[in-house]
Amino acid sequence: MDCVGNAGWSQGVLLALAALAVHFDLKARRIPNRLLIAGGVLSIVLSLATHSPPFRQLLGGALVGLALFMPFYLMGRMGAGDVKLMGLAGAFLGTQGALVSGLLAMLSGGALALWFLAFRLGNRLPYAVAIFSGVLGYVLIRCDGANLLNFSFQGV
Repeated sequence: MDCVGNAGWSQGVLLALAALAVHFDLKARRIPNRLLIAGGVLSIVLSLATHSPPFRQLLGGALVGLALFMPFYLMGRMGAGDVKLMGLAGAFLGTQGALVSGLLAMLSGGALALWFLAFRLGNRLPYAVAIFSGVLGYVLIRCDGANLLNFSFQGV
């Protein structure tokens, strides 16, 4: 996957949708179903039109994204909108992208939870922030991973 062409469009759309989800989650602690449904339709249209990701990867990624966060929902620790948002991210990113961005989101969510505990901000985390962070991290690694991993301070 790269950051130009068809993959770049899909990633840009996903990041925009995730940013909107963050807005709603911060404002009302809810992610509207209409946003998630529109995103799902867009992921299917983009997949069929550009084959990025291929439709089988879209389905696999959506299932992986849902499966990663479903246990937290079933335990009452996460809202359904967060689970659906991760499924949507998986639909745009495919199976590998869903797994990696989901794990990055869990790390971000842990940091967010520590922040909320340290500053006594309540117990309802706006988990869309963590999901956005995980997706952004995955996209950055996939787009420019070689340069990110070989970063040096030459010339600084």
